[in-house]
Amino acid sequence: MLYLILINVFVTIATFFSGTSKVSPPAETNTVVKWAVEKTSTLRILGSSNFHDFQCDALGYAASDTISFMTSQHSASKIPLNGYLKIEINTINCHNFIITRNFRNTLKADEHPYLIVKFLSLERVPLFTNNKDNLKGIVEIELGGVAKKFEIPYKIQKNGQVVYLNGQRNFTFSDFEITPPRILGGLVKIYNRFNVEFNLKIIQTM
Repeated sequence: MLYLILINVFVTIATFFSGTSKVSPPAETNTVVKWAVEKTSTLRILGSSNFHDFQCDALGYAASDTISFMTSQHSASKIPLNGYLKIEINTINCHNFIITRNFRNTLKADEHPYLIVKFLSLERVPLFTNNKDNLKGIVEIELGGVAKKFEIPYKIQKNGQVVYLNGQRNFTFSDFEITPPRILGGLVKIYNRFNVEFNLKIIQTM
């Protein structure tokens, strides 16, 4: 009987120490970061024709928006984003009445009045080494009723709670199933390729 009691005691002690020796891995701490896009942000379209180059500027956003993402201290993988910019086509000014009118008509402003840029992801969390970073992200651009995804290279600079997000990329009217405009009966031909630059001023709210 004493032999059985001692065996039970040893089994109980062994089970106790075995259970307490297991260390659970630390839980990942998720952090939500929110960036409020200021209305002083700018978007510029640079194009060219058989006569000369031209520049179109978006004079304002339909609404200021917030870009947000969730990250963790243990993750360096692609970061999903939430947020978009909504730009009214009829606020785009090409600094020439004829080009502006034709450009807005080409982008089908009456049927699809907004240029929408949805921010989908970043390749990683911004590091802000020396308050600067370069990284890539995926956006979805909707223009003329056609939405497509593109990779955009970003330059990011931080100054206190203010973040400046700058990006640019070449596009074509064909990307959005749009025929480049012809002006003055075809005398002026707008080339298919154009460049979009955006400079966002962002306030980190969380």
